[in-house]
Parts: sequence; structure tokens; C-alpha cells
Amino acid sequence: MNRDDMLARIETLYRGRATGDLSQFPNVLAPHAEFRYVGDGSIVSTLPGGRSDKPEDVAQDLFQKLDMLDRRMESATVEEDRAAVHWRVVMRFKGGEPFELELFDLWEFGEDGRITKGIQFFDTAKVMDEMDDADMARSASETREAVETAKHDAARVDSMDFGIGSR
Repeated sequence: MNRDDMLARIETLYRGRATGDLSQFPNVLAPHAEFRYVGDGSIVSTLPGGRSDKPEDVAQDLFQKLDMLDRRMESATVEEDRAAVHWRVVMRFKGGEPFELELFDLWEFGEDGRITKGIQFFDTAKVMDEMDDADMARSASETREAVETAKHDAARVDSMDFGIGSR
């Protein structure tokens, strides 16, 4: 398999992850393909997609929790059945602020040209900080909504005449 074909398959995975359209995954992933993050297991398991080694599950979980706003391939090295890719991405956890991150992926390909294994390296501490910030922002927003709802409900109750003691 040539370099361009390998990089095109990797691009297909990233495009599906960014859009949530995983329909092309069977064309580029071997049936028993594996994917994993590299890092401290206690941290990695808390990340979107960190509890599965199935690329489809990881991509779906990432799509639901994290927007990939921009992605640029900085470099790629292909040798035999492996491709190493350095990315610069801009992401945002749902409810959070955009942040920039560098990723490094190592992909392995089978004889049929489909991806059999993916390993990703990134700054887990940065991602954890951003995830915590997004959780706090979401929590603050939910608290504001709850307070407004409570005020509205209290005003509605105050305006009701229950007829107690008015006989």
C-alpha cells in the first residue's frame, strides 16, 4: 500500500470522528481493529472513548462529547505497514472553550490495506484541565437555569389563590 492511500484512510477516520458519520469506517478498519490512548490508565479511562479499544466506539464517544473545530496534519512518516502522523488540532468539550492540542498517532495496516491498530499520544493533563473547565461551565449553566426555574415556579405559586381560609 502506498503512502497516499494510507493517509487517505487515516483522514477518513478523522473526518468520521469530526462529523459523527462513521459509515466509511468498515472500508478503512479491519474487523478486529484496536485503538488506544497512551497514558496513565486512571486518567485515560476518564476521557471520552478511553474505556474502549474499538475505534468505532471511541469515535462515537468523542463526537458526542468533544467538537473538533480544526485539524492540520503537521507531518507524516510512512514505512512499510505503519504510518506516524503528527497533528495540530483545535477542540472544544461541549459547553467549554476551544483549546489547541497536538496529537501523535501511530497506525498499523493489514495486508488488505485496512487499519488494524491505532495508538494516540497527547497531553492528557491539558485535556483533563479542559474537560474539568467544561464540566464547571456546564454545572454553572445548569445551576443558573435551576435558579431561574425555581424563581419562576415561586412567582407562579405566589400568584395562585388556593382558597385556603377564604370560606
